[in-house]
Amino acid sequence: MQQYLSSIAPELVWAILGLVFVFCEFFIPGLVIAFFGVGALITALTTLLHITPNLSLQLLVFMISSLALLGLLRKYVKRTFLGSGKGVDDLPNFNIEIGKIVPVVEFIQPGEVGGKVRYQGAPWSARAEEPISPGESVKIVGCDNLTLIVEKIHE
Repeated sequence: MQQYLSSIAPELVWAILGLVFVFCEFFIPGLVIAFFGVGALITALTTLLHITPNLSLQLLVFMISSLALLGLLRKYVKRTFLGSGKGVDDLPNFNIEIGKIVPVVEFIQPGEVGGKVRYQGAPWSARAEEPISPGESVKIVGCDNLTLIVEKIHE
């Protein structure tokens, strides 16, 4: 087995690794892994041209090229592929019914996420400015990603 592995050309290994990384970008979004794939392809090219004959130089070229491409091009490429329209922060928050009264199902501690309320039949993480015990009712006043911001109902 070791004899077979040592007979594989290193530039082929880098090229395959690069293609695998680029292919993985389709399944793991974020536009990060693709830059490591391009870095591996650059390393395959430098190895093929005998610029990086040993593994330490190959790893150095891989790291430098991947991180440089990631740092320099990610914003540009992301804007090109995703457009410059609305960002995730500009989208409405899941059509949350602001003002809706919901029950607290887990204690809500001020300033911490961890408490829960029941909203539309499912438990949701909740955050509040004051402690709220299970069984009390709260009003939804906002949303921060998947966390509801609630206020205690004062009679």
